[in-house]
Amino acid sequence: DRVVYEFYKNAPNILHEKLLSLFNYIYESGETPPSFSKSIIFPLFKQGEINDVSNYRGISCLDSVSKIFTGMMLRRLENFVKTNDRLSEFQAGFRRGYSTNDNLFTLMNIIKLRFEKRRQKLYCLFIDFKAAFDRVDRRALYLKLYNLGVSTKFINVLKSLYTNCLAAIRSRNGISEYFRVESGVRQGCLLSPLLFSIYLDDLPSILEGGVRMGDMTVNILMYADDVIFLSSNPVTLQKNIDKLVAYCDLWNLSVNLNKTKCLIFRKGGRLASNERWFFNGQPIETVTQYKYLGVTLSPGLSMNKHLLEKVSLAKRTINRVWAGFLTQDLVPLRVKLGLFNSVCRSVVCYGAQAWGSQRFEVIERFQRFFIKKLFAIPSITPNHITYLETEVDLIEVFTLKLHFDYCLRVLNLPSHRLPRISALEIIKAKIFWFRNWIDLAQRYDCDLAVSVESFSLWKGQLSMLLSKIKVAQREEFLAKSAVVTRFTIYPELDHTVAMCSLTADRSCGLTLSELRWVFRLRCELLFLNYTPWRERDAELCSLCNSREVESTFHFLAECSTLAEIRVLHLGLARLDRSALIIMLSDAKQCRPLIYYARHAWAYRYELVQQFNFS
Repeated sequence: DRVVYEFYKNAPNILHEKLLSLFNYIYESGETPPSFSKSIIFPLFKQGEINDVSNYRGISCLDSVSKIFTGMMLRRLENFVKTNDRLSEFQAGFRRGYSTNDNLFTLMNIIKLRFEKRRQKLYCLFIDFKAAFDRVDRRALYLKLYNLGVSTKFINVLKSLYTNCLAAIRSRNGISEYFRVESGVRQGCLLSPLLFSIYLDDLPSILEGGVRMGDMTVNILMYADDVIFLSSNPVTLQKNIDKLVAYCDLWNLSVNLNKTKCLIFRKGGRLASNERWFFNGQPIETVTQYKYLGVTLSPGLSMNKHLLEKVSLAKRTINRVWAGFLTQDLVPLRVKLGLFNSVCRSVVCYGAQAWGSQRFEVIERFQRFFIKKLFAIPSITPNHITYLETEVDLIEVFTLKLHFDYCLRVLNLPSHRLPRISALEIIKAKIFWFRNWIDLAQRYDCDLAVSVESFSLWKGQLSMLLSKIKVAQREEFLAKSAVVTRFTIYPELDHTVAMCSLTADRSCGLTLSELRWVFRLRCELLFLNYTPWRERDAELCSLCNSREVESTFHFLAECSTLAEIRVLHLGLARLDRSALIIMLSDAKQCRPLIYYARHAWAYRYELVQQFNFS
């Protein structure tokens, strides 16, 4: 209908009352307007052959008023399901209070618990249903809703929505003729995700075996149509696969064997001869990695592959926004860091609620890559200097906070929730993330009650642990800056002054180009004959005949060949050390030094090129 939702949101109460009367009439009569059953599909190209329709994702657009109505229907169905506990705990998809993190967290906990037992493996079948939402048999759906106890009025309204379901395709040539859609739940409809979850909800009841976790057995995890079968042995897994074949035949579902894979979680070793599985006579491929809910899993539960993929994706994102945003002088450094955190850090830290209890150097390197790219400093810049100058915390601090907050929320869940049950087993065994908690508390001399009965203390204790980690990391960086031997200026600087801070609320008034020079000068990162990060045979000054080492201090304060340039910009032919330290610690006094350094660097380059100095 091309009516924006803001129209209804900001409409006067009289319109809301009229809509409510209309919706009540529809619900009582069980008949919906024909426009409620129409949709326009916008095909979005994904990748691959452009003429292959399977390479397009259809986005269905419905009337705004119909989505308001189905939104109210959804709330009614959600309340019914929650109040009467009609959905299996194994289904986490599109439910309030549930998330992908719940399934990832539970699965990782189960894997680690299996690893604690000698020579135990976890056999997992990751199932991909072919066009799952589009293959739902509507009559079967009505039957399942009826058996669930959903009211006849609700089912009649749903039938009316689906009786004359029409769709059209929008392309560059306009809108096609409408055609009937006679199977599946409607794309774009707010009810569809929950309806599909209900449709698939009886699958766990037909399975056998599984893995013991506390007082319950887990043999399946579901997030909408993302389904995993879990088994402690290969025989039971094959039996459940056979049951899945019968289930799909009964309820008109189809498994995509090209994307359905087996993954055996284990500490090591080769596959046994009986560790092969078949779906209706066709072999199922056993793989060494699988991407589940956006996280790449491996047999040993190493996160390296996943994090490398996420870092690669985030680097491409940085490149897309680099010239248009990150290099602009008008954008404050704090805003640039905010963009990095929102667009890039969120990508590499996806799923950290489950795996964020430890530091991963690959993502710390990625943050340093961003900082070094932003300030155009050498890749070999020492880590402690990078963090001190920008006042940025390690990403470890962020992932730990995500993980701590999530675990505390999980432990407050009702007793029947899978994440809570698995978390309690991890705490009881003192393994995996809880072992990391204990180790961190010991390393940073922080109190942590190791009994779950002391759970009420953990929020304060974990908050204190995070604070101590941040303080300890800064103290470590300061200690390193004081003991380095080849840096001649940096140990003497005031490290409470951070002109290149990415976290300060106020700008120091320097442009990005000037800040890049500040970073290089303060941290002695100029490519002179003497560089702090490596020793060279020829470290003497290329310009003057003083036989002095060409350090950053010599270049800025002493070199006689550059004296005229120094007088031009600084008013002095030579600087003493204390004056240089002061200039490098104040934004206003630093600007003339930047102008001098630019001029002197260009002059040095010209002489070196002209006379082939080394």
